[in-house]
Amino acid sequence: MGGLPIKFLKQKENLETPIEDLRKIFDINQLEKVIVGINAILANDLPKDEVDPRIPLIREILTDIKKTADKRKRHYDLYNNSHFKVIAKQYATHYIPFNQGNDPFKGSDFQGYCWGHSHRYGSLASKGILDELSDASDQKLYEIFKKNWTFADILFRRVGWFFSVQLEAKIRRAIWRSLQELDDKSILNFNFLINNTGFHSTALRMNGDGIEYYENNHGLVKFSTRENAVNFLAAYLLKQALSAGGDVSFITVYKLPYTNIVEQDVFAEVPQSIIKKEFNDEVEVEKIPHTPDLKNALDALSNYALKLRSEKYIKARIKAHEIQHLVKELYQLPAEKIKERVNSILSNREHSLMINRGTGLYFFASSFKHHSTTETLLSEIQKSCNPDLNSDSILYNNM
Repeated sequence: MGGLPIKFLKQKENLETPIEDLRKIFDINQLEKVIVGINAILANDLPKDEVDPRIPLIREILTDIKKTADKRKRHYDLYNNSHFKVIAKQYATHYIPFNQGNDPFKGSDFQGYCWGHSHRYGSLASKGILDELSDASDQKLYEIFKKNWTFADILFRRVGWFFSVQLEAKIRRAIWRSLQELDDKSILNFNFLINNTGFHSTALRMNGDGIEYYENNHGLVKFSTRENAVNFLAAYLLKQALSAGGDVSFITVYKLPYTNIVEQDVFAEVPQSIIKKEFNDEVEVEKIPHTPDLKNALDALSNYALKLRSEKYIKARIKAHEIQHLVKELYQLPAEKIKERVNSILSNREHSLMINRGTGLYFFASSFKHHSTTETLLSEIQKSCNPDLNSDSILYNNM
């Protein structure tokens, strides 16, 4: 099915129309073109003389494609309404709908070419042309889908295989570990198996300082932090399993053989993709008054993020970005909520702020504590939280 949805959306200047409605207009139009086109072929272009045994087969295939297009058109809302957007509203900053099932040329017996779509996403991202992303399949995409994993994938590009991940804690751990391998140049193939529905392939990459996730059955989403990406993916996988009455059996992650262009951001030219929220961590808000010790501890973490941001190493800049978002959040919370928030990070050894805790030499020098600077600064914030101090003292010391 022809047409490029992102390029279509970029042409729409009406910001009041929800992006799902714009996408529906595009998809219905494409499906109608297929139906009209096939009707014309069946009426005028196919030979009436069916001596050639291929003609009945061609007619049968075209009729099936037309019926599939008509069914998708009539039941569009049913096929394209999912929990994906609901969860995205909680954790993502941007969303563009996609659904490979909207391509009728796959036929009525279509089961999904997810592996091929993940590879095409990686290929387009590496060329800086993600605005050409499409639900449509072609011969090359189908061939990649049929090939599936190669020996090179398994031997050289494997990031992790995570089995027995039925529990949420194990799912989160697997996702955190996978994201440790995601830098500005990598594009990850994120696959999962739900035992009642089968295997599914999706993809992840860095978009600027954030994370972009492509789920070819539902859409393209962007997260401001890795923590939000983990929260989304864990909630999404659990909901998928619940809907299927099954479990997440395993998660496998590979590096796709493409180099990411991290500056590429298709959402920037599609303002309708912005997910509006009551709280926006991109906007400066008034800080809540805190005790001097807590304020100093928060400032120290903020200053450390600025130091990391100036370093040349990508992992330092990634951590700086995560810290800056966390600090903005903490400045707006009362002490008891700050303590609760920081405790949740310190207790998660897979959290992106808790990894890279130094070399073996540092391990010995730190008396086997093996803390990173970030971990130490978070611990200082934790110690400085004292909600029992009176508000007059807090206000006086923040003047």
